[in-house]
Amino acid sequence: MDPIQVGALLAFIAVAGLVVYVVLRSREVGRESRDAKALQVAAGSLGQRVDATLASVLASVDEVRRHQLPAGDALPEVGAALTAVDAYAEEVGDLPVPTSAQHARDGLVADLHRAERALDRIQHGCRILSGASSRVGDPEGQAAVRRGYLELQHARDAFTAHVAELAAVGAPGQGTGRKGA
Repeated sequence: MDPIQVGALLAFIAVAGLVVYVVLRSREVGRESRDAKALQVAAGSLGQRVDATLASVLASVDEVRRHQLPAGDALPEVGAALTAVDAYAEEVGDLPVPTSAQHARDGLVADLHRAERALDRIQHGCRILSGASSRVGDPEGQAAVRRGYLELQHARDAFTAHVAELAAVGAPGQGTGRKGA
């Protein structure tokens, strides 16, 4: 075999190998991009729903705190929020999160559990206040509602920060969670 033919064959094999590498790598980058976009959409949607739920219950609890709404009238909304927060916590477990953002998903779960504890405290306080005979009510009930309200605000803020962190995964300049990519 002529040395020129051997050289041409080796050059062809090298170019073919390069083309195969580029095609496989572009498929992988495309898949990572689609996964990152799916995560951004899912995290954004979940964040909006959680925020709407918590904002609504916070508004009602604020009215209870200011004696503008009877505590018993807030109990159904607090109960519904507890159920919703529990469902949201299960939904967070289904988010397609890369290992580099696992801590953000764990943070979301922790924030939802924190919100659940705050809602339990609010519910406890509202039950005490709804059973109290005076307008001012039981100081323990007022304290429970006030503390639960503040805890719920902090949980909401932390949840929003973790959602923003997840939404940034795969965004330009943030990487895709792969090292060396």
